[in-house]
Amino acid sequence: MTSSKLFPAALAVGALTLFLAACSVDVDTNKETGTTKKVETGATGPASVSTDELEKKVSSSLTETVGQTPESVDCPDSLESKEGATTRCTLTAGDGTQFGVTVTAGKPNGASVHLNVKVDDKPM
Repeated sequence: MTSSKLFPAALAVGALTLFLAACSVDVDTNKETGTTKKVETGATGPASVSTDELEKKVSSSLTETVGQTPESVDCPDSLESKEGATTRCTLTAGDGTQFGVTVTAGKPNGASVHLNVKVDDKPM
């Protein structure tokens, strides 16, 4: 096989690696620090991580973990900043393949919550 034929195959394997990754990220839930943004807390109940913030953090976490940026990440629901809370997102690869993503909140630490990001093993 020539090197010109091997290159697309290597890209496909690299893209698949992106989707089999599990990673985590910390999100500040009530004040601006570093690269996180303020997420307003309600008068009652715990803070939550907005859909916009989830999408950004899932995308950046996967990019840092595997070195490739997803085409898009869509999280239709916010995530309660409570240990064990989960939400589902959809990751779209550059070739249009979609994978489900489970985001789980870890134990809050003051104003921050640790997010665990797990990409499904198989496409949708």
